[in-house]
Amino acid sequence: MKPKYIFLSLIIFFSFSALAQEKQVESGIKRDTVASKMLNEIVVSALRINIPLREIPAAISVVSGAQLSTMTKTIAADDALRLVPGVKIDNGTGGSRVHVYIRGQGVLTESGFRGIGVYIDGISINNPGGFAPDLYDVDWETVKNIEVVKGLAASMYGASATGGLINITTKDGGDKPVNSSLYTSAGSNGFWKILGQVDGTQGNVNYRISYSHTQSHGYRVHQSYMADNLSEKLTWTPSDKIKITQALTYTSYFNQNSEGINLSRYDTVGHRAANTDAIRYNEFHKTQRLTGATTINYAFAKNQDVAVRGFIRFNNYQETSNNGDDYKPYINPGISAQYNLHFGKENLFNHLSLGVDYQSMKMTEHNFAVPDGDHINDNRVDSYWSEEVFDLNKLLINQVIRQRSTGVFLIDKLDIAKKLYALLNVRYDYVYNRLDSSTISESKTFQKPTFRIGLAYDLATVANIYASYGSGFLAPTEDELYNNPVKYGGFNSLIKPSSSLGGEIGVRGEIGKKFYYDITGFSISSKDEFYRYSVPGRGNNTAFFGNMGESKRWGVETYLSYSPLDFLKFNVAYTYSHFQYTSPDSVSGHWIPQCPQHILTAEASLKFLKYFTATLNIQYESKWYIQVDDSIYNNYTENGIVRSSSERTGFTVANANLNYGWKLGSLKGDLGIFCKNMFDEQYFGFTEPNNGPDYNSYQAAPGREFFVSLRLRL
Repeated sequence: MKPKYIFLSLIIFFSFSALAQEKQVESGIKRDTVASKMLNEIVVSALRINIPLREIPAAISVVSGAQLSTMTKTIAADDALRLVPGVKIDNGTGGSRVHVYIRGQGVLTESGFRGIGVYIDGISINNPGGFAPDLYDVDWETVKNIEVVKGLAASMYGASATGGLINITTKDGGDKPVNSSLYTSAGSNGFWKILGQVDGTQGNVNYRISYSHTQSHGYRVHQSYMADNLSEKLTWTPSDKIKITQALTYTSYFNQNSEGINLSRYDTVGHRAANTDAIRYNEFHKTQRLTGATTINYAFAKNQDVAVRGFIRFNNYQETSNNGDDYKPYINPGISAQYNLHFGKENLFNHLSLGVDYQSMKMTEHNFAVPDGDHINDNRVDSYWSEEVFDLNKLLINQVIRQRSTGVFLIDKLDIAKKLYALLNVRYDYVYNRLDSSTISESKTFQKPTFRIGLAYDLATVANIYASYGSGFLAPTEDELYNNPVKYGGFNSLIKPSSSLGGEIGVRGEIGKKFYYDITGFSISSKDEFYRYSVPGRGNNTAFFGNMGESKRWGVETYLSYSPLDFLKFNVAYTYSHFQYTSPDSVSGHWIPQCPQHILTAEASLKFLKYFTATLNIQYESKWYIQVDDSIYNNYTENGIVRSSSERTGFTVANANLNYGWKLGSLKGDLGIFCKNMFDEQYFGFTEPNNGPDYNSYQAAPGREFFVSLRLRL
């Protein structure tokens, strides 16, 4: 985006600011709708025990419900986590099929993300191997708040959380016996969404049930998606000692897969183009998932309590492409138990937790061959919701995949003195994988202990200092283990787990209840880094994985929030990343792909004319690299243009939101208008390395989009 447009946006915004200040002086009304909770008010549960933020020796970001409610198009993680430093989200569809990285962990996956734990109301969406396939189960309109733990501080969750943790808490029911709400949104590219919810409190029972439907044609050709989400949550509190929460989630998600394109197709067709194979083979993903969960919290003594969580997940998944039609239905049960003991004296109080996590999964995979391109009817109609497939009577893969994971952990929080706190956790993980077919029967086991220790010193309200050091363990996920580069079916025998050691030091605080800051420096050394590659003859879009060597990742994460007036607030999130390979010698000094050095998000929110809130958001990412080694290009000429490097230029986009909130008797509502990428910046949102004839794969990001939404609550 050109600098003059940024300056124009700021001029318009501050013109409204002056008007708002004038109106407040005239009316004498004090407004605090853009204010947020400060350090002393925030309690975090993401570390498996409830701890005030000022006592936590870790970098943690909290996204409040107030921040989420200002979003007009609440369907994607990139909107929800836009102000969390250290987190990068590539949204390739406009929906919830995203790639998530935290401090460089999770890059280069074929689908979903690994090394990052995701929990919804205490229930993991990661499978036993640590893989999170998507975020389809999250309806962001029902989310109460989000806690993001960055780096090895999340190691208490095991192999699935080496890079960090996203802890999502959904809303509870309201105080009245019956409440109802309606949310609807519509916008560019055929997008619309509608959600209805009923909730309330009846005696000692709190409940919420919602259903939503979302669909869009997508901003690229062959990129439509459609989702149905049912979410039910019921909490029964029969006494002050026991609390039982039952939850049920059903998700149906269909999305066409436009795939990445090479630069030649981008140059000649444009940013809306789809891969030709994606259209020809009607490539799509279809997910149907049902998850039931129960959580029991029981305080059987004044200083002792236990929490038990159990879930079972049924999932049907289908993915069709030019490489085959893949069916992967699975069943995934799990249970977690944690015992908490609190004891000690005032100057040395101890919060001790012992626990175990267990999951299993059984997946039956059938991959059918599809005809080559010459034997597919190119004249067929490519409709938005077509599920047409071209299976041949030939099985490429017919196997049963079983996984089990067990993690045993100890957490010890010590209140050493009035303002000094220590946190120690140790964990042992065991991950078992087995594959059975008519010709193969083999198993692989990964196991490793990990630890972390940290200190927090609450020096004063203006300066809360923290530091930590620990280790992490990252097992290959199903995509990495079962995508066999040697042949169809069987394990990838060339890959092994990755391990990490690292630390962080930071300071956070608030000044005068108007300015809040959080600055963290971190350093992580990893061995057996994962990387991805393709194999000629197995299809250009098939990804395989191996171990690269060692890497060094260090950086700085900064979050600033300033509210000079009750109606005006500024937020800035900035991440500096220096991520490079250190071995082997062939790639030493090369940058880890897909990781920009600079990511900046700046946002200003303004309350004016009593009922209006305007938000201006600027997002910037610097250049990044696609290949591990740029020398693969060797001045390759494509479409008459010399491609001498896999380096991609960065981008800057601006987003604007205007919200009108009102109340009429018992009916509350707000109307929102949202413009995303308001200056129509053309850029790539996601890139993938490819050593085939097309070299790399590019997925264009959306251009300018408009959305309008309406919320009603009775």
